[in-house]
Amino acid sequence: MAKTIFLEVLDHDLMRYPTVGDWVKDKETGEQLISVADMGDENMNALILVHELIEYLLCKHDGVTEKQVDDYDNAHLDDYDPGLNSDATYHKQHMTAFSIEIMIAGLLGVDWKKYCDKTEEVFDSVKEIYDARVAQRSK
Repeated sequence: MAKTIFLEVLDHDLMRYPTVGDWVKDKETGEQLISVADMGDENMNALILVHELIEYLLCKHDGVTEKQVDDYDNAHLDDYDPGLNSDATYHKQHMTAFSIEIMIAGLLGVDWKKYCDKTEEVFDSVKEIYDARVAQRSK
């Protein structure tokens, strides 16, 4: 049976934790989900989707599990981009995906500085929503 990988652009409040891009296996269907927080721009959304797809494929190939990535990310929730940390379990795969993301941005004519600024803005929005959700649960 062929496996399906779903790519989706989500509202900020639907992200699992503070991140602009995520990959996770759906526990019910077993299908791979790659989700990005909506950047408000089709090309910017595509860049993050491409990054996440490449990172997922390379991690899978190299035996880096979703749990290892999630555990690392969740231990570094205050980091803007945990995969940039040299001790990240998926640093090599993240940096390869990041390099390809930069190349595609150039091909699409996406201004890299504007993209980085927008990514930071969206991350902050997702984090604010996540933090509020966590605070609500602890009441």
